[in-house]
Amino acid sequence: MAEFGSLGEGETQGRLLVVEAEEIEANNIIQLIRAADVVIEGFPDQEYGNTAGFELPDDASEQASIFKNIFQTTGFFERFSFKRERPVAVAMAVNAWPDRRIVYAIHKLSRCYETEAITPWSAHPRFGQIFEKHSDEFSDHVRSSIAINLAFSAIEEMNLQVKSSREKPRWLDNKYTWNPTVLMDLKSRLDRVGINPERTFDWIVRGDETEIPIEPVRDQFSAYSDGKIVRDVQFSLPDAIHACSYLRNFMTAHAFGKSTQRLGSYEVYNVQQVARFLILSICGLFNVWTRDLMEQMALQLKCDES
Repeated sequence: MAEFGSLGEGETQGRLLVVEAEEIEANNIIQLIRAADVVIEGFPDQEYGNTAGFELPDDASEQASIFKNIFQTTGFFERFSFKRERPVAVAMAVNAWPDRRIVYAIHKLSRCYETEAITPWSAHPRFGQIFEKHSDEFSDHVRSSIAINLAFSAIEEMNLQVKSSREKPRWLDNKYTWNPTVLMDLKSRLDRVGINPERTFDWIVRGDETEIPIEPVRDQFSAYSDGKIVRDVQFSLPDAIHACSYLRNFMTAHAFGKSTQRLGSYEVYNVQQVARFLILSICGLFNVWTRDLMEQMALQLKCDES
């Protein structure tokens, strides 16, 4: 690294992640970290790094040649990527690795974002409605449906969907009063994985009333809603999970009906955000950033030394 001279302002040395494992396992780890990157960003990866590992020989001189001729050579160097929050993605991969279902949930949501996504900042209420509510193009209906199916399937992988049936209905009446048995079952599963079932969730609803109404309609606007351009609704977490299943069950999972044509980017975003919150929470990383991990590591080192 001495050949590059001193670092400029704001620059730091690069970091290389080395995985000691068999080829298939190493590739699975690398791909899981890349998928976790996408879930953390809430938007598809624009900088594609290497999707597979390659072997580093034990011989020191061969290693030196690789570092000199590959890592510093145009055409190869671009295969590597850097993200400020990558340590969080690594932590997510570590926490998910023992549970295959969480691994699949991360991959499914990552692929969902790659299928259709809007930038998280564009959903901020100060921007109101940015995107068209829906499209008249058939291929867009299919793409939105695939994205919703993938995001909801990620929720199912975590076993955090609403479980109801004809014998055990979700609602007690036409006012959408929760069946206490069904609701308690969902809340207990959320609680077991460390997620507060009493948490609320802002469901994005923007512009004129042309979107699909989600049953039950609770008529509880978010604190920042103006009731016109920004009509975001505050759901309980169980209601938000139900809303995801409502879209999947009645709009996207089977043959399309007329209502499917009214799906759009905001419906996709809402289901993605519910799945994203559940994944981050189940991995213990909701609202956790690189600086938080660094502080935790520094505290751990101090405890170890003492």
